[in-house]
Amino acid sequence: MKSSFLKYIFVIVVIGLVVYSVYLVYGKKDNNANDYETVKVSKEEEIIDNIRIPIVKFDTINPILSNNAQIQNISKLVYEPLLTITEDYKIELCLAKEWSKVSDAAYVIKLKDNVKWNDGTLFTAKDVQFTIDRLKDSNVKSIYINNVENIIGVEVIDNTTVRINLDREVPFFEYNLIFPIMSYKYYENEDFVATSKNINPVGTGKFKVVNDNGNVILK
Repeated sequence: MKSSFLKYIFVIVVIGLVVYSVYLVYGKKDNNANDYETVKVSKEEEIIDNIRIPIVKFDTINPILSNNAQIQNISKLVYEPLLTITEDYKIELCLAKEWSKVSDAAYVIKLKDNVKWNDGTLFTAKDVQFTIDRLKDSNVKSIYINNVENIIGVEVIDNTTVRINLDREVPFFEYNLIFPIMSYKYYENEDFVATSKNINPVGTGKFKVVNDNGNVILK
Protein backbone atom coordinates (compact mmCIF):
# COMPACT_ATOMS: atom_id res chain seq x y z
CA MET A 1 0.00 0.00 0.00
CA LYS A 2 2.83 2.35 0.94
CA SER A 3 4.72 1.49 -2.28
CA SER A 4 1.67 2.33 -4.43
CA PHE A 5 1.29 5.66 -2.66
CA LEU A 6 4.94 6.56 -3.32
CA LYS A 7 4.56 5.64 -6.99
CA TYR A 8 1.49 7.88 -7.18
CA ILE A 9 3.41 10.81 -5.66
CA PHE A 10 6.32 10.21 -8.05
CA VAL A 11 4.03 10.30 -11.11
CA ILE A 12 2.47 13.59 -9.98
CA VAL A 13 5.91 15.17 -9.46
CA VAL A 14 7.08 14.03 -12.94
CA ILE A 15 3.93 15.43 -14.61
CA GLY A 16 4.41 18.72 -12.74
CA LEU A 17 8.01 19.01 -13.92
CA VAL A 18 7.01 18.34 -17.54
CA VAL A 19 4.23 20.95 -17.45
CA TYR A 20 6.60 23.50 -15.91
CA SER A 21 9.26 22.84 -18.56
CA VAL A 22 6.74 23.29 -21.37
CA TYR A 23 5.61 26.56 -19.83
CA LEU A 24 9.19 27.85 -19.61
CA VAL A 25 9.89 27.07 -23.28
CA TYR A 26 6.67 28.18 -24.97
CA GLY A 27 5.48 30.77 -22.49
CA LYS A 28 8.68 32.79 -22.90
CA LYS A 29 8.43 32.59 -26.68
CA ASP A 30 4.93 34.04 -26.58
CA ASN A 31 6.00 36.80 -24.21
CA ASN A 32 8.97 37.67 -26.40
CA ALA A 33 6.72 37.68 -29.47
CA ASN A 34 4.31 40.08 -27.76
CA ASP A 35 7.19 42.33 -26.75
CA TYR A 36 8.48 42.31 -30.33
CA GLU A 37 5.09 43.18 -31.79
CA THR A 38 4.73 46.07 -29.35
CA VAL A 39 8.11 47.50 -30.36
CA LYS A 40 7.37 46.90 -34.05
CA VAL A 41 4.06 48.79 -33.97
CA SER A 42 5.66 51.62 -32.02
CA LYS A 43 8.41 52.03 -34.63
CA GLU A 44 5.91 51.96 -37.52
CA GLU A 45 3.90 54.74 -35.90
CA GLU A 46 7.07 56.78 -35.50
CA ILE A 47 8.12 56.24 -39.14
CA ILE A 48 4.84 57.31 -40.79
CA ASP A 49 4.49 60.41 -38.62
CA ASN A 50 6.99 62.48 -40.61
CA ILE A 51 8.78 61.72 -43.90
CA ARG A 52 11.71 63.69 -45.37
CA ILE A 53 12.68 63.06 -49.02
CA PRO A 54 15.71 64.62 -50.77
CA ILE A 55 14.92 66.04 -54.25
CA VAL A 56 17.47 66.58 -57.01
CA LYS A 57 17.02 69.73 -59.15
CA PHE A 58 13.94 70.85 -57.23
CA ASP A 59 11.71 73.22 -59.22
CA THR A 60 8.30 73.37 -57.47
CA ILE A 61 6.19 71.04 -55.39
CA ASN A 62 3.15 72.01 -57.49
CA PRO A 63 2.58 68.85 -59.62
CA ILE A 64 0.83 70.78 -62.40
CA LEU A 65 3.92 72.94 -62.92
CA SER A 66 6.75 70.58 -62.02
CA ASN A 67 8.79 68.76 -64.66
CA ASN A 68 10.73 66.84 -62.02
CA ALA A 69 10.10 63.07 -62.03
CA GLN A 70 10.74 62.88 -58.29
CA ILE A 71 8.08 65.52 -57.64
CA GLN A 72 5.59 63.60 -59.78
CA ASN A 73 6.22 60.47 -57.71
CA ILE A 74 5.94 62.33 -54.42
CA SER A 75 2.82 64.22 -55.54
CA LYS A 76 0.82 60.99 -55.59
CA LEU A 77 1.01 61.00 -51.79
CA VAL A 78 -0.33 64.55 -51.53
CA TYR A 79 -2.67 65.09 -54.50
CA GLU A 80 -5.39 62.92 -55.99
CA PRO A 81 -6.90 62.64 -59.51
CA LEU A 82 -10.48 61.97 -60.51
CA LEU A 83 -9.55 58.49 -61.71
CA THR A 84 -6.49 56.25 -61.46
CA ILE A 85 -5.21 53.39 -63.59
CA THR A 86 -4.42 50.04 -61.97
CA GLU A 87 -1.40 47.87 -62.82
CA ASP A 88 -3.58 45.87 -65.22
CA TYR A 89 -4.70 49.12 -66.95
CA LYS A 90 -8.20 49.25 -65.52
CA ILE A 91 -9.90 52.46 -64.44
CA GLU A 92 -10.32 52.93 -60.69
CA LEU A 93 -12.30 55.68 -58.95
CA CYS A 94 -10.45 58.21 -56.78
CA LEU A 95 -11.98 61.68 -56.24
CA ALA A 96 -14.79 60.71 -58.62
CA LYS A 97 -17.43 58.32 -57.31
CA GLU A 98 -18.85 57.65 -60.78
CA TRP A 99 -18.51 58.81 -64.37
CA SER A 100 -20.60 58.39 -67.50
CA LYS A 101 -20.31 59.18 -71.19
CA VAL A 102 -23.52 61.10 -71.94
CA SER A 103 -22.80 61.71 -75.64
CA ASP A 104 -20.02 61.10 -78.16
CA ALA A 105 -18.20 64.19 -76.91
CA ALA A 106 -19.37 64.74 -73.33
CA TYR A 107 -18.75 63.15 -69.94
CA VAL A 108 -20.46 63.74 -66.60
CA ILE A 109 -18.39 63.17 -63.48
CA LYS A 110 -19.95 62.74 -60.03
CA LEU A 111 -17.56 63.57 -57.19
CA LYS A 112 -17.22 61.98 -53.78
CA ASP A 113 -19.03 63.78 -50.98
CA ASN A 114 -17.36 65.42 -47.98
CA VAL A 115 -13.79 65.22 -49.30
CA LYS A 116 -11.65 67.96 -47.77
CA TRP A 117 -8.38 69.63 -48.68
CA ASN A 118 -5.79 69.39 -45.94
CA ASP A 119 -6.46 73.04 -45.03
CA GLY A 120 -10.03 72.04 -44.09
CA THR A 121 -11.88 73.49 -47.10
CA LEU A 122 -14.35 71.31 -49.00
CA PHE A 123 -13.42 69.73 -52.33
CA THR A 124 -15.99 70.69 -55.02
CA ALA A 125 -16.63 70.58 -58.76
CA LYS A 126 -15.17 74.08 -59.02
CA ASP A 127 -11.75 72.62 -58.15
CA VAL A 128 -12.01 70.30 -61.15
CA GLN A 129 -12.99 73.16 -63.44
CA PHE A 130 -10.16 75.32 -62.05
CA THR A 131 -7.55 72.58 -62.57
CA ILE A 132 -8.56 71.92 -66.18
CA ASP A 133 -8.59 75.65 -66.93
CA ARG A 134 -5.07 75.95 -65.51
CA LEU A 135 -3.84 73.01 -67.58
CA LYS A 136 -5.22 74.65 -70.74
CA ASP A 137 -3.66 78.01 -69.85
CA SER A 138 -0.87 78.80 -72.34
CA ASN A 139 1.26 80.18 -69.48
CA VAL A 140 1.21 76.83 -67.71
CA LYS A 141 3.66 74.37 -69.22
CA SER A 142 2.42 71.14 -67.71
CA ILE A 143 3.26 67.53 -68.44
CA TYR A 144 -0.51 66.93 -68.37
CA ILE A 145 -1.33 69.25 -71.28
CA ASN A 146 -2.07 66.35 -73.61
CA ASN A 147 -4.64 65.00 -71.17
CA VAL A 148 -6.88 68.04 -71.69
CA GLU A 149 -6.13 69.05 -75.30
CA ASN A 150 -9.56 67.85 -76.52
CA ILE A 151 -11.53 69.57 -73.76
CA ILE A 152 -13.38 72.65 -75.01
CA GLY A 153 -15.37 73.42 -71.89
CA VAL A 154 -16.10 72.41 -68.30
CA GLU A 155 -19.52 73.04 -66.75
CA VAL A 156 -20.14 72.99 -63.00
CA ILE A 157 -23.62 71.49 -62.62
CA ASP A 158 -23.56 71.48 -58.81
CA ASN A 159 -21.00 71.13 -56.01
CA THR A 160 -20.38 67.46 -56.75
CA THR A 161 -21.14 67.22 -60.47
CA VAL A 162 -19.14 68.43 -63.47
CA ARG A 163 -19.69 68.04 -67.22
CA ILE A 164 -16.67 67.88 -69.54
CA ASN A 165 -17.25 68.75 -73.20
CA LEU A 166 -14.83 67.61 -75.92
CA ASP A 167 -14.18 68.91 -79.43
CA ARG A 168 -14.79 65.41 -80.82
CA GLU A 169 -15.25 61.85 -79.70
CA VAL A 170 -12.10 60.54 -78.03
CA PRO A 171 -12.05 56.78 -77.48
CA PHE A 172 -11.42 55.91 -73.83
CA PHE A 173 -11.12 59.58 -72.89
CA GLU A 174 -11.61 58.62 -69.22
CA TYR A 175 -7.99 57.38 -69.19
CA ASN A 176 -6.93 61.04 -69.45
CA LEU A 177 -8.57 62.01 -66.16
CA ILE A 178 -5.56 60.99 -64.08
CA PHE A 179 -4.02 64.42 -63.50
CA PRO A 180 -3.86 65.79 -59.92
CA ILE A 181 -6.67 68.14 -58.92
CA MET A 182 -5.71 71.49 -57.39
CA SER A 183 -7.64 73.71 -54.97
CA TYR A 184 -9.58 76.64 -56.45
CA LYS A 185 -9.95 78.37 -53.06
CA TYR A 186 -6.25 78.10 -52.25
CA TYR A 187 -5.21 79.80 -55.49
CA GLU A 188 -8.09 82.27 -55.75
CA ASN A 189 -6.83 85.71 -56.86
CA GLU A 190 -3.27 84.38 -57.13
CA ASP A 191 -0.90 84.06 -60.08
CA PHE A 192 -0.95 80.26 -60.36
CA VAL A 193 2.56 80.09 -61.84
CA ALA A 194 4.37 82.74 -59.80
CA THR A 195 2.61 82.70 -56.41
CA SER A 196 4.61 81.88 -53.29
CA LYS A 197 1.73 79.59 -52.31
CA ASN A 198 3.34 76.95 -54.51
CA ILE A 199 5.78 76.41 -51.65
CA ASN A 200 3.10 74.66 -49.57
CA PRO A 201 0.14 73.82 -51.85
CA VAL A 202 -2.75 71.86 -50.39
CA GLY A 203 -3.94 68.44 -51.51
CA THR A 204 -6.62 65.89 -50.64
CA GLY A 205 -4.22 62.95 -50.18
CA LYS A 206 -3.02 61.27 -46.98
CA PHE A 207 0.02 63.54 -46.64
CA LYS A 208 0.38 67.31 -46.59
CA VAL A 209 3.35 69.42 -47.65
CA VAL A 210 5.42 71.50 -45.23
CA ASN A 211 8.37 73.40 -46.70
CA ASP A 212 11.08 73.93 -44.09
CA ASN A 213 13.99 76.04 -45.42
CA GLY A 214 14.03 74.25 -48.75
CA ASN A 215 13.27 70.82 -47.29
CA VAL A 216 10.00 69.38 -48.54
CA ILE A 217 8.43 67.56 -45.63
CA LEU A 218 5.42 65.27 -46.00
CA LYS A 219 3.40 64.86 -42.83
